Amino acid sequence: MTAEVIVGRYELGDRLGAGGMSTVVLAFDRRLERYVAVKLLAEHLADDSQFVSRFKREALAAARLVHPNIVQVFDFGLDEASGRHYIVMEYIRGKSGAQILRDQGRLSVSDALHLVDGSCRGLHYAHRHGVVHRDVKPGNLLRSEEGQVKLADFGIAKATDGSAITQAGSVLGTAAYLAPEQAHGEAATPRSDLYGLGVVTYQLLAGRLPYEAASLTELALAQQREHPPRLDEINPAVPPALADAVDQALELEPEARYADADEMRRALNGAARGAGATDDATQVVRRDRTSATRAVPPPSRRIEPRAARQPRPAPVAPARQEPYAQPQRRGRGWLVLLLAVVAAAAVAAVVALSSSGGSRDVTTRQIDGEDLQTVVQQLDSLIDDNLR
Repeated sequence: MTAEVIVGRYELGDRLGAGGMSTVVLAFDRRLERYVAVKLLAEHLADDSQFVSRFKREALAAARLVHPNIVQVFDFGLDEASGRHYIVMEYIRGKSGAQILRDQGRLSVSDALHLVDGSCRGLHYAHRHGVVHRDVKPGNLLRSEEGQVKLADFGIAKATDGSAITQAGSVLGTAAYLAPEQAHGEAATPRSDLYGLGVVTYQLLAGRLPYEAASLTELALAQQREHPPRLDEINPAVPPALADAVDQALELEPEARYADADEMRRALNGAARGAGATDDATQVVRRDRTSATRAVPPPSRRIEPRAARQPRPAPVAPARQEPYAQPQRRGRGWLVLLLAVVAAAAVAAVVALSSSGGSRDVTTRQIDGEDLQTVVQQLDSLIDDNLR
């Protein structure tokens, strides 16, 4: 069977994945003799100018992003012979976060943060270049066989210069990973991507989503009314500080989340290694979340805000017990002076110098044992009194 070739260059092979508007296949680039991934716009959408425009904008948005943690776009266009629009991308030989979750259920802290770390780096670069991903989910996090993490599929990306690629108020992206403001039809921002990555991080560590909802309405209600179970309660291997760091990415209000993806990356890594309390850049604060409650929505979607989560009390270290009490040292100066006086008196008692009439003769006087014993007893008594 002859393989299909588009634009006389890309020989199409096995399907790698499929979505609602496109299919991704493995292809061989005959010109450069390398394997690539080719995304093909669904044939039934080829006549829809809106989807074609969106497809082209994806290629343009992704092609301007050249970063080790972002899947590179090489080419895009229209195959005149088949009438199919295509995007040619870097082929990553490995697994997506969705496949890893399907195989393992949940990941260790180190493996999960490895995926999230690379994703944060890629998002930070994209955001600095004016591109919001808007569809951060496990299926778009790729890990190569060499361990390199790549953020893929800017399929519904939006440039932050104001040129929207969808109708105003429409909601795109996988519902479970949508930030609250996206679920309410508001514009996505870089901090919306951070919320989506927070959901991914939670799922990688817990093996489940923070909110289980069957519709956008249920998701919005759950986000407003409930706190997801703490990660360290679901997975004991998760440090409490890391659970708090992930919790901040899931804040209702965008302003309460991390300022950018790099701050989120440093906070998660710092909390995991226990450095969050000593590094201002990675410090995670357990705070009352009443202030993070979303503003009262319009009457059409008014709901009760969720109650504030109370901070977990920090453990109190037991008081240190000394093995024995140190004696109280008081009157030390008087003791030294007293000992000096007693010593001098003892020497004078043992050796008595006498002289008479300018004579240089020296005489000695013997002290009996009873007198010496009395002096020693008095000295012992004085020492004991001053050491109490």
